[in-house]
Amino acid sequence: MASTPPHCSITATTKPYQNHQYPQNHFKNHRNHHHNNNRNQPHPQKFSLSKPPPSSSNATKHTTAAASAASASSARAPISQTPAPFPSLAPDFSGRRSTRFVSKMHLGRPKTTVNTRHTSVAEEVLQLALFNGQTSLENVLVSFESKLCGSDDYTFLLRELGNRGEHEKAIKCFQFAVRRERRKNEQGKLASAMISILGRLGKVELAMGIFETALREGYGNTVYAFSALISAYGRSGYYDEAIKVFDSMKNYGLKPNSVTYNAVIDACGKGGVEFKRVVEIFDEMLSGGVQPDRITFNSLLAVCSRGGLWEAAMNLFSEMVNRGIDRDIFTYNTLLDAVCKGGQMDLAFDIMEEMPANVLPNVVTYSTIIDGYAKAGRFNDALNLFNEMKFLGIGLDRVSYNTLLSIYAKLGRFEEALDICREMEGSGIRKDVVTYNALLGGYGKQGKYDEVRRLFDEMKAQRVSPNLLTYSTVIDVYSKGGLYEEAMDVFREFKRAGLKADVVLYSALIDALCKNGLVESAVSLLDEMTKEGIRPNVV
Repeated sequence: MASTPPHCSITATTKPYQNHQYPQNHFKNHRNHHHNNNRNQPHPQKFSLSKPPPSSSNATKHTTAAASAASASSARAPISQTPAPFPSLAPDFSGRRSTRFVSKMHLGRPKTTVNTRHTSVAEEVLQLALFNGQTSLENVLVSFESKLCGSDDYTFLLRELGNRGEHEKAIKCFQFAVRRERRKNEQGKLASAMISILGRLGKVELAMGIFETALREGYGNTVYAFSALISAYGRSGYYDEAIKVFDSMKNYGLKPNSVTYNAVIDACGKGGVEFKRVVEIFDEMLSGGVQPDRITFNSLLAVCSRGGLWEAAMNLFSEMVNRGIDRDIFTYNTLLDAVCKGGQMDLAFDIMEEMPANVLPNVVTYSTIIDGYAKAGRFNDALNLFNEMKFLGIGLDRVSYNTLLSIYAKLGRFEEALDICREMEGSGIRKDVVTYNALLGGYGKQGKYDEVRRLFDEMKAQRVSPNLLTYSTVIDVYSKGGLYEEAMDVFREFKRAGLKADVVLYSALIDALCKNGLVESAVSLLDEMTKEGIRPNVV
């Protein structure tokens, strides 16, 4: 089966804050504090997550024979339409907080899925396969061939070898299994599994090779093989190829199913495909009678989040509610990301407050909103939410730490910024380029040039490679501080690193040269900039 967009759910456990004497008062006070601080700010219209907005009279209806009775009374409003206001909250919305860490890094990771159909013999073969080289692997498979029960056992072996990163052994096992298995449909199952495994491991060229061989030998012409390849391309960022494979299915007389549509929508989202095109695929899915599920909507929401299309995201969420599709933590976190990127911070806070009791906010939820507050310049709100995280015992991730560090640096509260650095490293999270960029920018704005120089040197000593933003920041800091020679030294280092400058970096340098009276050098740099195809802005 093809891989699908990542999603996860949270199992409720006893939380430290549930033992607090008056946890409800804490949330009430926090909510009141939040809104009192922003009473003079324009507050967006409130939207309900418990009920869908009233459907407009011109909303387009999507019904199928199987679902017409269930959906006859509701219609899907255009996704791009602004959501309608909503009534008071449903009683099952409790606003409780999660202490369980769910990292985005875990959401797409290959994982073991229990398959009760494989035999104990397959598990024995797996252990032998893991402790033997590829040469002896075939001997192991030959010796157990009569005891292995067809494609179920072989699929188990492929999956478990893939989960352990043993893709070469998995391919060897696949080739052995296909030679032994005579039935085309069973060979097709093995091919789909192998393509999916290679896709999850980022081995897209090997996946394509397996697909082409299977197609040529007559057992790859299945919806699942095509879906697996689409997913493999999507995971590696080859969205054009994913769409081409999707379009080619019709030439083979295959009708895409929900797995196929989920894979291609996910690929479009990861590749930055225009939202209009993704909606067209979604509409094709509905008109073809294929019912969307939670994974479909989570993938669509991810497309919205990448573009900050918060209104479209809210409408998609409303359609999920309309269709009775359960929402998980990934649904809410992705919706929040879209809303925050759209600058609707009060709405984002309301969404988090309304999350149902069975979907508890986690570190990603908080990190997303804290980052949104920081980008909106609402530092006090961000710090209040950070304090709430600490109160609830929710551990911070790299995004949380970097956002907090950036806030303290921008506010000039460097002692607290350094405390965050120490706490971060004490938690086993090393400073990365984002961490250093935040510190460099903060110290630079405060005119602490010695600290900027020290951090820049420390960064390279720790083998954290400076990126374009790092160089632009340091050059801009030195230029504004009148350290023109230092700025030029950093630019020369930048050129040696082989990075391509942007208009911001060139503008900072040209400004520095002009202020230092080096007009000819500035003009020369302007010529270089235009030759690189970079249009100058107003300096």
